Amino acid sequence: MPSVRQFNKSNYLKKEDCDPDILLTIKSKEAKNMAWQGEPEDMKWVLYFEESMKGFVVSNLINQDMLIDIMGTDDLNKWVGKKIVLYVNPDIEHKGKRVGGIRVRAPKNQQPPATQPSGPNPDWVGENPPPPEDDIAF
Repeated sequence: MPSVRQFNKSNYLKKEDCDPDILLTIKSKEAKNMAWQGEPEDMKWVLYFEESMKGFVVSNLINQDMLIDIMGTDDLNKWVGKKIVLYVNPDIEHKGKRVGGIRVRAPKNQQPPATQPSGPNPDWVGENPPPPEDDIAF
């Protein structure tokens, strides 16, 4: 479907760039001031990708929290080389109006980061701790 916005130039990914979903590999990150000229400083993280010349501004807490969940850490240095999917969520609202926007998710074949430590039981005090209990699927 043609959109009046499709020819708007931007150095950053727009929702029109993410329909259909796009799989991207994080190449680098940069802190940038996203404030309009004359406005107070507004620093945001921008992710850059191997597959795109445009960056993705991590501008809201939902996408920020999703990225932390996907990566298993808030350390941006550990995000480099990892893959994410950007997609359009048409239900995103701005000032009470449904406008749609970009959301992030893990690739479908990507395993979530391990949340439990491996090795001996970390709660055991003393010598020769028993091995951790296995999860038994019934």
